[in-house]
Amino acid sequence: MSNNIKVVCRFRPQNKREIAEGGVPITLFNDDMDTVKLDSKEFPGSYTFDKVFDWKTSQSQLFDYTSAATIADVMKGYNGTIFAYGQTGSGKTHTMMGDMENPEMQGLTPRLVQTIFDTILKAPDTLEFTVKVSFMEIYMEKVKDLLNPVNDNLPIHEEKSKGVYVKGLLEVFVGSVEEVYDAMKRGQENRVVAFTKMNAESSRSHSIFVLHVSQKNLTDGSTRVGKLSLVDLAGSEKIGKTGATGQTLEEAKKINKSLSALGMVINALTDGKSAHIPYRDSKLTRILQESLGGNSKTTLIINCSPSSFNEAETVGTLRFGMRAKTIANKAKVNAELSAGELKVMLKKAKIEISSLRDYAGSLEGELASWRTGASVSQSDWVPLQDHKKIASSKSTEIVESVEVAAKATVAATSLTNDEREEFLKRENELSDLLAEKEAELKKKSSDYLNLKEELTELKEKDGETSTENKALSTEVNDAKLQLEKALFDFKESSITIDSLKESNNELYKEIENLKKYISELESRPEYPTPSASPQPQQDKEQKKQERMAQMMAEFDPSNIILDKEQQMRETLSKLASMDDNTQPPTEAADIEQQHRDLHLIRIQLAQSQQHIQELTLKVKEHEEKSHHLAESKLELEEKLIGLESEYEQLLDRTIIEDEQHASVEMSTAIQDIKSKLEAQFNNKREVQEKEIEELHIALDKKEEENALEALNNANGTSVDGFKKDEEIDKLRKTMAQQLSEFDVMKKKLMRDLQDRCEKIVELELSLDETREQYTSLSSDPERFSKLESSLEETRKKYNTILSNSNSKAQQQKLAFMERNLEQLTNIQKQFVEQNSSLKKELSVSERKLAARNERIQNLETLLHEAQKKIEVQSAKFESQVSQLKSKLDVARSQTPSTSSWLYSSSKIAKPLRGGGATPLSGEDDVNSGSSEVEPLSAIKKNLSASTGKRSSWYVNLLKK
Repeated sequence: MSNNIKVVCRFRPQNKREIAEGGVPITLFNDDMDTVKLDSKEFPGSYTFDKVFDWKTSQSQLFDYTSAATIADVMKGYNGTIFAYGQTGSGKTHTMMGDMENPEMQGLTPRLVQTIFDTILKAPDTLEFTVKVSFMEIYMEKVKDLLNPVNDNLPIHEEKSKGVYVKGLLEVFVGSVEEVYDAMKRGQENRVVAFTKMNAESSRSHSIFVLHVSQKNLTDGSTRVGKLSLVDLAGSEKIGKTGATGQTLEEAKKINKSLSALGMVINALTDGKSAHIPYRDSKLTRILQESLGGNSKTTLIINCSPSSFNEAETVGTLRFGMRAKTIANKAKVNAELSAGELKVMLKKAKIEISSLRDYAGSLEGELASWRTGASVSQSDWVPLQDHKKIASSKSTEIVESVEVAAKATVAATSLTNDEREEFLKRENELSDLLAEKEAELKKKSSDYLNLKEELTELKEKDGETSTENKALSTEVNDAKLQLEKALFDFKESSITIDSLKESNNELYKEIENLKKYISELESRPEYPTPSASPQPQQDKEQKKQERMAQMMAEFDPSNIILDKEQQMRETLSKLASMDDNTQPPTEAADIEQQHRDLHLIRIQLAQSQQHIQELTLKVKEHEEKSHHLAESKLELEEKLIGLESEYEQLLDRTIIEDEQHASVEMSTAIQDIKSKLEAQFNNKREVQEKEIEELHIALDKKEEENALEALNNANGTSVDGFKKDEEIDKLRKTMAQQLSEFDVMKKKLMRDLQDRCEKIVELELSLDETREQYTSLSSDPERFSKLESSLEETRKKYNTILSNSNSKAQQQKLAFMERNLEQLTNIQKQFVEQNSSLKKELSVSERKLAARNERIQNLETLLHEAQKKIEVQSAKFESQVSQLKSKLDVARSQTPSTSSWLYSSSKIAKPLRGGGATPLSGEDDVNSGSSEVEPLSAIKKNLSASTGKRSSWYVNLLKK
């Protein structure tokens, strides 16, 4: 069946650039919309096509005219081809694909797919359909599988039974429109596009989408295969308009070269003179060999621009369409005979062979008769004409059946069939070898780059991993240290809390003691008298004795004076013995011993003088202390005088007011209080008179101190004059005299010192009582008045003593002794407090030290464990890296495979039954959740209608 290529011309509207460049429409259309005329000065002319569509034409109108007949032919078993041609940016991709998500803007390809599946659903249920798709592109003269982009350099083969095909192209069985759309979308995502000045998304390759529709008649077993090729050609480009550079420029060169080869093929097919058609000049023309003058029904859609800006490109496209319109194709049904048809043909062939054998036997018999010279009557002649007609008719039927069963080759050649098959076989082998070498070279180069990148990445990852490992190790160690520090701080805090608890308990005890002391003080009588309570007087005497002993011990804490006195007495006894022995020593040892004794006596005298001076200084210090106590007492007296005056005024006012308003009982109570106060003042006056007498005795002792100083001077003179051994007797007498005087003076000094100490102690006790009473004045006015009177008497008594004492030195000594006593008391208290605090700090420090030692031990253990863990992790990491490297090498050595559902389900056929039946049981889509399993009754019906419908007809024929 011979038919020409159907050519349809479609114009798009002017784009923004054409309008900006000043372009205007130059196209005119006739009423029948089959001729277009260019209103151009340079390229005037009219061009006639099968149909012309302007820019107002919708996608559905274009589809109805161009694709309805093509779908019907494909469903009948013909090969159909629809491809779009035109300059870049003329709307080819919009025509072929469009917007798949928008039903109104869908291109031819989605509409064709939908129509094919609608036709399958409307077909009789005796027909079983199988649909498979493939999607490829020709980019830079290399065939790339868009459904499996790993295969980017596939070879083109040609066989007598299959014609021209791409070896290794992934063909995917589909069972629904959605699966076809999914395959198309995946392929479109893998296409190469780029930006040019003519088109923002310019296709840089030719794409070919192929649908194979196989239908099998379940009644007679006949099969027909239709193939629909949808070609979206890349547009021809002018470099000046597109502004292509770099890789885009190289792509434009390859595109223009392949389109030029397509034009050369069309010229060779249309001029009628060329004996050779250059299909092999380009892979595009090689793949489209069946569509250009071969076994296919082809529709060419030329896309043009109506603008004067692209006038030259539009004229070239129109001329291309005019030439292609004259190409004649020879389309044939791709049918395979069924088993029944083959049986009939075989039976006819056997009958014909038997008749021909009979006819040949009769001819041989007649020929033998003629050769022997016998004559054969004309009536016995074998009729030749009838047999020739029968033979010719039979042979014609056989040849036609064979031609229907096989696919015819296209181009005429002078080679024989065997030579042609050998040539094609050799060509296929060489193309396979070339493709393998190119693929291997590309793979090696890509592997090299990948390995280089992976090595760099591994090094970076190794560095990052080591850095992260170090950082994590550091963080872990820091965390452990923080934990240990927290535990240590907790222990220290617990120790501190324990110590604070102990201090708190001590404070509680001290508070309790103070409370007891306060309660004892409150329980004592407010106005003690000498005869009222003897216990406070005894306590006072006991306290006085303790302070006296302490003060006397301070003057000679280590009994140095007694030791020196004992030594002097021993020396004096030695001198007395020397005096009794009038004979001087004659031996050297005795003389030396005598000299030693004399020297020792001198030393002892010097030491005694030094101790006497020290005692004198101490006496002076005690005088200064007593003077200081006197000053402080004067200050307190001044304060008491002020308070007394204020209190007297207050008392006078209150008494006057009470007398005016009170009754007889109140007046008697006031008189009782006055009498008690007078008795109290009398008692204190007697005590002060005693103190005055004691101060007189202290003045007498002062005179004895002056005598002691004279004795010291005499001792110094006697020591200096003692120079020779002859003065021993004089020295003995002097020492005896001085010793006796010293005893007398010592006794006087000791009595004086003891008296002074008693006075100081009494003054201190009185001062303490005064201070205690002074603190409680604000809370007890009656007690305040009594204390005022007592202090007044004490002040008078003390002033009397001071007035009777004419010695300022005595006052200074007393003040000095008072200051020393106060300082010593404070120092002793400080020592006691420091001792107790140091003991507490020592216990706390010991506990903290034990906790710190424990923490150090724990840290050392953790450090050792961390080092072990780091070593183990390092070894583990190295083993993991080696394992990953080995796995990576194994993965590289294996053939890369895609995980797409397209590749996994590409070999699974999905038969579709006419009349809207579901896929057969066991053959439904493994990835589609929408398909349902056929009921058991329908499966039995299908099995009874066609036994072994999935088996080959040839196998069934052999079984019979």
